[in-house]
Amino acid sequence: MYWREIGFLCVETEKLDKLRKPYKDYEKREVFCNSKGVKRNEFYQAQAQGYRPELCVEIKELDYNGEGHFEYNGKMYRVIRTYPVKNECLELICQALVVETT
Repeated sequence: MYWREIGFLCVETEKLDKLRKPYKDYEKREVFCNSKGVKRNEFYQAQAQGYRPELCVEIKELDYNGEGHFEYNGKMYRVIRTYPVKNECLELICQALVVETT
């Protein structure tokens, strides 16, 4: 793989606006990644558990610090599960987030 795609590992934080109302924000960290297709077996196993995997990306294992979200092509995803693969890489299986508007 060429590692030419860029994604963002994100940590969800809660902040307060001017009226002291809490809202969610994300601290982002840029990483190089490879987009992969969600495998058929992975898809059906996740569906049985009530998840809907839509994205599988491969990143270097050293880049991942347990972040719960991943942004790719301007869309935010929640990391459902991680899976170690060869060459010190990690696959992130992700589900699209429903963005709340205020």
